[in-house]
Amino acid sequence: MSGNYTAYHVHTELSLLDSATKFEDYIAKAVELGQTAIAFTEHGNIYQWVAKKMACDKAGLKYLHGCEVYLTEKLLLTDPHTGEQNKVRDNYHTILIAKNYAGLQEMNELISRSSQDDHFYYKPRITFDEFLGISSNVIKISACLASPLNRMSITHPMYERLLKHYDYLEIQAHDHPEQVAYNRHLAEMSQKYGIPLIAGTDTHSLNKYKAECRTILQLSKHIEFANEDTFDLTYKSYDELVAMFATQDALPEAMYLEAIENTNRMADSVEPFELDISFKYPILYGERDREVLHQVLDDNLQAKIKEGAIIPEQVEPFKAAIAEECRVFDKIEMSGFMLFMSELVTWCKSHGIPIGFNRGSCGGSRVAYVTNTTDLNPETWHTVFSRFCNEDRKEIGDIDIDVSPSQRDLVYDYIINRFGQEKTAFILAIGTIKSKGCIDEICRALALRWNREHQRDEKEFRRVMAQLKDENVKIVFGDARDGFSLYFFDEAGNLLLPSRMKDIPRAELIKQFSKEYTKLKEENERIFAKNPWAGKASANIKKEFETDEAAAREKYPEVFYYYDGLLDVAISQSMHPAGIVASPITLRDNYGTFISDGKEILQIDMECVHEVSLVKYDILGLKNIEIIKDAYELLGKPYPKSHEINWNDEAVWKDMLRSPIGIFQFEGEFAFQMLRQYEPHSIFDMSLVTAALRPSGASYRDDLMQHKPHKNPSPIIDELLADNNGYLIYQEDVIKFLQQICGFSGSDADNTRRAIGRKDEERLKKALPQILEGYCEKSPQPREVAEQEAKEFLQIIQDASSYMFGYNHSVGYCMIGYLCAYLRYYHPYEFITAYLNNANGEEDVKNGNELATLYGIRIVPPRFGLSKDKYLLNTEEKVIAKGISSVKYMNADVANELYELAKAGKPKSFMDLLMQLDEKTHLDTRQRDILVKIDYFAEYGNSKELLRMVDFFSFFKNGTMKKISKDKVTVELEPIIAQYATDKSKSGQPAKSYTFTDLPGLLRHLEVVVRDMHIQDFDLKSKMQIQLENLGYIDLTTNKKEDQRKLVILDIYPLRSKKTKEIWAYALQVRSIGTGKTNRWTIYSELYDRKPLQRYDTIYVPMNGWGERRGYLYLYNYDYVI
Repeated sequence: MSGNYTAYHVHTELSLLDSATKFEDYIAKAVELGQTAIAFTEHGNIYQWVAKKMACDKAGLKYLHGCEVYLTEKLLLTDPHTGEQNKVRDNYHTILIAKNYAGLQEMNELISRSSQDDHFYYKPRITFDEFLGISSNVIKISACLASPLNRMSITHPMYERLLKHYDYLEIQAHDHPEQVAYNRHLAEMSQKYGIPLIAGTDTHSLNKYKAECRTILQLSKHIEFANEDTFDLTYKSYDELVAMFATQDALPEAMYLEAIENTNRMADSVEPFELDISFKYPILYGERDREVLHQVLDDNLQAKIKEGAIIPEQVEPFKAAIAEECRVFDKIEMSGFMLFMSELVTWCKSHGIPIGFNRGSCGGSRVAYVTNTTDLNPETWHTVFSRFCNEDRKEIGDIDIDVSPSQRDLVYDYIINRFGQEKTAFILAIGTIKSKGCIDEICRALALRWNREHQRDEKEFRRVMAQLKDENVKIVFGDARDGFSLYFFDEAGNLLLPSRMKDIPRAELIKQFSKEYTKLKEENERIFAKNPWAGKASANIKKEFETDEAAAREKYPEVFYYYDGLLDVAISQSMHPAGIVASPITLRDNYGTFISDGKEILQIDMECVHEVSLVKYDILGLKNIEIIKDAYELLGKPYPKSHEINWNDEAVWKDMLRSPIGIFQFEGEFAFQMLRQYEPHSIFDMSLVTAALRPSGASYRDDLMQHKPHKNPSPIIDELLADNNGYLIYQEDVIKFLQQICGFSGSDADNTRRAIGRKDEERLKKALPQILEGYCEKSPQPREVAEQEAKEFLQIIQDASSYMFGYNHSVGYCMIGYLCAYLRYYHPYEFITAYLNNANGEEDVKNGNELATLYGIRIVPPRFGLSKDKYLLNTEEKVIAKGISSVKYMNADVANELYELAKAGKPKSFMDLLMQLDEKTHLDTRQRDILVKIDYFAEYGNSKELLRMVDFFSFFKNGTMKKISKDKVTVELEPIIAQYATDKSKSGQPAKSYTFTDLPGLLRHLEVVVRDMHIQDFDLKSKMQIQLENLGYIDLTTNKKEDQRKLVILDIYPLRSKKTKEIWAYALQVRSIGTGKTNRWTIYSELYDRKPLQRYDTIYVPMNGWGERRGYLYLYNYDYVI
């Protein structure tokens, strides 16, 4: 015996919500115990297996590729009674461990298949037949009590076949009767079939503390396992495991010691493997990639010269730079990658999908610009290639692109179709518990635990009530169990009630139990009100934690006992919001995938993708790209190319400072404040402000904003940084210093920059002589002075290296901001319409309306002929009309039908319109009535008046009535109907009904009758209620000067003194009926008590009825309007 063992049945936090322990902690524990191998067997997944493998390799542990899979008898089982085929939730457990790399691929393929729609049912599953088809390259172990060998009957026709296919039968050391019996059964099966026993631990936690954290996590998510408190699922040493088996006393000592030793034999039988970290660029044209790329470059370079994108003096620098870049790309195997990025972006643009000018360091590449991957001319904007790529830094290519969010899936689909589904997949993202969420989870769990300790359980009551009301449930009577005064269920499932209730009718029993249940609920509610962890407890603790962490930890030890053990624990998986992988090799078998919401996702995250050198394409959805796209579509113009834009339009730069709204990267208050203070006049200026906004800019921000020149150790450095007013701001500045002054190549300059940033003293020491030599050659100073200057600047670089910003990226993003400002200034109608149609929430809508007011643009409520589904610009009337697809019960199709109907020619009569709505649209009566109420048809009359017309229209069956009985006709209607109908039969005799001869004429006549009634519209309060109910907001804006001081009360909340807790004032959220603007006002409690207010009241504020104090608006007097 070895005196140690291999833990092969281990669950980490990646068995989501079933562990609070990270795999790194298990690895450290295994090393501490002198173990030589470990397997992680998550429930149904292999998430982050590459990271686990790398961590094991680093620690000197042998990585065993494992998974606890779910088995199902069949994907569909036939119901013997109905013949229907349905999925069944049997989901048995089994451990798989790859014996070699072929086994790893086989396992990964199976696990990938298990999450597909036909297999998945509550859990990812493989069938018995698929399990029986697993080759000898995979070790198969019977797992825990959820194994088919425990949960299935031994007489099941599949039982023996499954048993014989296992390589090991897993016994566990938990001191529980079911586990004892199962161990003994497995021992019999082992002897009968010659299958060795193996000792599994089913480890879920590193130690007792982590087990407690796991319990709290599961309690917060309402997850419970029966009798699990009797199972010790913590990581064990060899001696502890042996002791557990001895205490369990299920098997002879020799037998369980042999089973423990078999963990090592099993691990020894596994062949080690190395991760393949070679570059995995998807295959385009094979060996022709370089040739095709050069052809694209030649063709596009001529095209760009011809269209003026590359001006004559830039042609030669471009040609030289392209040759050098291509040499580098060939050397580091990136030519095919650059070619596909060109194909991807070219396809996007040819299919109406605009791409941002540039994202990231790629803006330094002339090849990227000429092949249309970027739209940022490096010669014009002085960007740096070596920041993007250098020949001594061999890394997998990485270029991100920005697209409009609504078109991102189209780009994904292109990539998938280009390389095939089996070689493409999205990327895993793991969600973890963050600081505030951690406090929420713990408080939720503590509250539930407290309730259980103090409240009576309502579940049984609810069950009894259901059984009592079900006449098919039999009631039996007998003596109640000790401690139970009411009821329980017997072994047959009958409802067992105390004998004293025997003569009470069933209906009376239901009443009695209902009364008792009500009392119980009321009692529990009273108890719950005392729960220290419920209600606002979590919010209060989080607030105190933010203010003073140490004090909060001391005050709430129950919460923070678990906090550190649960912080950053994985609780969910999802798809990375931007990345997709395309590979030359299949992904399901080599890395494993799973299906979520119809997307195929890798079982490794972005970092692992980088480690194994898979190519990822980050396709990011940027709202501002969509706004620009939509604005140009409204203008009837194509999305512009960078060389077509005047980047030095002073009118645009001046107007940019009017408002932050819609200016990309500067919509925040602080960002816009910096922009206004600096007053940029170029993209270079704007980029400086962008860099200064970052935390990295704190050291120079104030001086830069005041345009104070910064003096460096020497004039030659001042000249180098002249565009930055002398400040060292960008990573590219370091590269320029090393290249232009010290004579480094681009690659050496970037490598040295990285060495400085990473505090790589050895590499920096090696580069120092070249830095000093190159600087001294450029400097007019004596050698000793020049060396001192160089060393001084190097120290400045070292001090700033951890926070310097990327210039290549900054320029591309500032160009987007400028283009937003350009559109806002020259085409405000189109820009604001596009902005509102891409609003993300109420704040964006509010900002869009504010911007419209600033530019004197009227936004009108939904109106017939002006509105479609979204906001719509009406160039004739110079208004932007709100859309109606967000109106209650409405949809885009009907909205657009109504618009087309109006454009075809509006009828003069509202009754004619109602008839057309019925004949030519899919508008139903409920939708119609709502549109009438919200004044959509206001041009035909007020909404109350139109609703009366609708009543007549409905009375006459929406204009389709053929006859009407005379006894249904009122005295007032009879003479009118008589003009448009006959009451004679075919024989000329009087009939009992009127037969209509001109129903449309009758409806038009009735419209006149209604108008002559001069029906008054709904009052303001009713209109507000109608808008709230059907629009979800209040939109009463008259644009009349006399209504500016009429304010609608949107919300009221008290303001209390911190000392006395008494209400001293009330805060009001109000909206001006005249302007539509919203504001917060404060009203003292004395005035409020005299003239109380409610939500949606309307008040009038006289000129002397308000004032301002310390930036707050105060109400001193007002009159009620409503």
